[in-house]
Amino acid sequence: MTSNKKNMFYSRKTILLTLLPATALLLFILYEILSPADQNAFPVNIPCRGNMIVEARYDNQRAKMVSTLYFSFLDGNKILVSLSGTGYLYDKDGNLIARKTLLRNIYYHYVHESKSTNTYSLTSRQINIDSVDDMDWGISSLLLMNSFFLSGHTDTLVLKKYDDNTLLIESNQSPFALCVFKKSF
Repeated sequence: MTSNKKNMFYSRKTILLTLLPATALLLFILYEILSPADQNAFPVNIPCRGNMIVEARYDNQRAKMVSTLYFSFLDGNKILVSLSGTGYLYDKDGNLIARKTLLRNIYYHYVHESKSTNTYSLTSRQINIDSVDDMDWGISSLLLMNSFFLSGHTDTLVLKKYDDNTLLIESNQSPFALCVFKKSF
């Protein structure tokens, strides 16, 4: 009788020790499958980089800008956009009139206007312009969104998940950057 009780104790213990890790593994797998964490985290908490090429034609002038963009959500409904690149101004015959350097950080306060359309209103709160940045108001107004050079101005952007590692940044007129990020592990 004593050996029977002893064997039952060990068999229950063995079953319990087998079921406990199996249950934990099953719960972990279910959590990973059903957890929408990756969907909710996008694009928040993931900085990205992209190239931005802008071409504009006004009156008898043509302007072009080739730049790199760094885009990052910060704490407290803030966004950082860093721009670096070169702007060009041409006359009607295609001759170069001016070449300007762009190097600035723009800090925004944002409001998530619509979750269904991923629309954000961004108000530039602070613009840090590097000493080598010589982009004047005239060429800035041709090539940049107002909030890139006017502090306190609000622009509306649409931030769309393009694929698993790409963010499409659009204005109300057209897409202007495809921003690629790499998740850190």
